[in-house]
Amino acid sequence: MENVLANYFERPDDVIVTPINQGYINSTYKLTIGVNNYILQKINTSIFKQPEIIISNMLSVANHLKSKNYSKAIIEVIPNKNRNYLTFLNGETWRMTSFVPNSVCYDKVLSKEQAFAAASAISEFHKELNDLSINRISESIEGFLDYKKRVKDFEKVLSKGNKVRIDLAKDEIDFINKHLHLINQYLSIDFPKRVVHADAKISNFLFDSENETNVAALIDWDTMVPGNILCDFGDMIRTYSNLKVEDDPNPVNNFSLENYQAVKEGFMSELKDILTEEELKAIDLTAFVVVLIQVIRFLTDFINDDIYYHTERENQNLDRTINQINLLKSIQNHICIN
Repeated sequence: MENVLANYFERPDDVIVTPINQGYINSTYKLTIGVNNYILQKINTSIFKQPEIIISNMLSVANHLKSKNYSKAIIEVIPNKNRNYLTFLNGETWRMTSFVPNSVCYDKVLSKEQAFAAASAISEFHKELNDLSINRISESIEGFLDYKKRVKDFEKVLSKGNKVRIDLAKDEIDFINKHLHLINQYLSIDFPKRVVHADAKISNFLFDSENETNVAALIDWDTMVPGNILCDFGDMIRTYSNLKVEDDPNPVNNFSLENYQAVKEGFMSELKDILTEEELKAIDLTAFVVVLIQVIRFLTDFINDDIYYHTERENQNLDRTINQINLLKSIQNHICIN
């Protein structure tokens, strides 16, 4: 670590390094030197194979937001001593960014008011980026929002995957097959391409440390991608309206209609005059499809013997699949999906 710090600081021994155990992909540390704080990350290049794309996307978005009346803190990439935004050392790739003071993040949504605040914050983010040329943003993870590919991978694993697990998941496979027409309906819509954050979980919102409903910053811009911004709405619905932990298969009290409505209201707050008529009609459909795609991803990995998602016990990916299906059933009971 000292060799990494020496690329940024004249006196690396003076830097206090505190690990931040949040997030599944990159390794993250808070750096403190005197009164100044920074965030240092080791980028997981097995996931982000071209980290230069992440930096390019971040700079494009940060510079654009600076030209606007954006109310939240903007994440700045800080160059090293050689004026490079990435530090390559011993086969590892590092990046340093600004730190947002007096802020905290949460692992789960605390209230409908907090859900509304986060959705409003991402709504503002999208509004201010609406006139950013989509040519300035590239895919940091190839095919991340390629739903057609997710379905093809699922169909492929049904013919070549673990037969015992396929038999065990017959009901879940049947549920997916009965709802594939909704994915096809979604794919038939010509959505405008805008900047999608693509990881709008609650822990990627920093809140004022003294006000749990005041968003200080939207962070983790690594997955930003050109695409349908309603996918961010769907991702928020998937994680904010689900009252169970992601691998709890119990369907009782698993859904918050209040959180669903709060997210929808917040998301629309800055975008109602920007979204097209087709987007407005498809907002609930997109939420359903985003969750259904996650069902497909969990079940594909289960049938494929758990090679992608980390598991700690047998059938955990199947339980994740059931959890998401239970959420979809609850959404169907309360929301008209067409």
